[in-house]
Amino acid sequence: MSISGKLWTPLSATVFLIAGTVLNASCSRSSKPEDTAYVAPASLKLRSSTAQVSNIVGELKGGDRITIVGRSYGVDGKPWFKIKGPKEAWAEARYFVNAKIVEESRHIADQYKDTQTQAVAKSKASLKLRLTPDRTDDTNVATLLPENTILEVLGRERKLKPTTTVVEAEGGAATNKGPVYDSWLLVRLRDYAVLPAGWIYGGSVEFEIPADIIYFASSGRRITGWQRLSQANEENGKSGADYLVLERKLLGADEQADFDRVKILAYDPTTREYTTPFREDLSGRFPVSLKMEGKRGRFKIPVIEKNNDTKLVAFDVELFDDGKVKVTSGDKAVGSRQ
Repeated sequence: MSISGKLWTPLSATVFLIAGTVLNASCSRSSKPEDTAYVAPASLKLRSSTAQVSNIVGELKGGDRITIVGRSYGVDGKPWFKIKGPKEAWAEARYFVNAKIVEESRHIADQYKDTQTQAVAKSKASLKLRLTPDRTDDTNVATLLPENTILEVLGRERKLKPTTTVVEAEGGAATNKGPVYDSWLLVRLRDYAVLPAGWIYGGSVEFEIPADIIYFASSGRRITGWQRLSQANEENGKSGADYLVLERKLLGADEQADFDRVKILAYDPTTREYTTPFREDLSGRFPVSLKMEGKRGRFKIPVIEKNNDTKLVAFDVELFDDGKVKVTSGDKAVGSRQ
């Protein structure tokens, strides 16, 4: 199998250097004589031996699935894999990702292939991409992502930490602070064909909120998601977009809710300012879906009910050329800018 059109970048090299290390460790623990893996770079030369000076005997493409039949180390101590084929061929282990890890990551991506991006985030430092939202141990780690990796957020989950309560001394007395949660984000990796999706610890990323709206968060809330409704272009090169924005309280938020306010930030091309023609406080969960056909569209919000189930609530939105916006729920207008 081959994946074309992907460039082998320094960022990819960092990611798959570590992924190859994970593969080598996992293969060394395996009782099976053969293991399968995927090629990480866009192309990979195969060599006749692990020697520093060796002949090129073949080439693999990014995404090719291969069988490992032997292992060794180069003179510099780096691990190498012997690849099954018509000729004896070797390549450094760092250029491969374990097939089981790849397949599980692709299965996650396939499950959420129709889910719209809820937000875009960037890793603040190197962080572990996991196959499940759990950091009890590292058996679910797919790879280590480098700093500044761009991630598309698809979903969010909160799970109790292994120690579910915090006891804090106040004036000599122990106070139970209640349950403590880990926040996890389900993410899609924008430019990685081999490992397309997984889970990351939410505290390790910062959201890349569009510059147009970053300063328009409601008081006491932060923006947790957004989707673009339209793009407004002006003759003088200035432009502004209308956004559907999701927000969450900074303090006292419902742990089950991904957001507790939904609003539209509408750009007025005349004043070049943003207004809020629609705003509604409701607790909901990702993913929010949005479908626009020209100036008309509909967004659906999974609203949390009293029994913690979710119910889809639909809103229709209409945008006008002069900057006017109308939002309706059923037959009732619930927001507009005239």
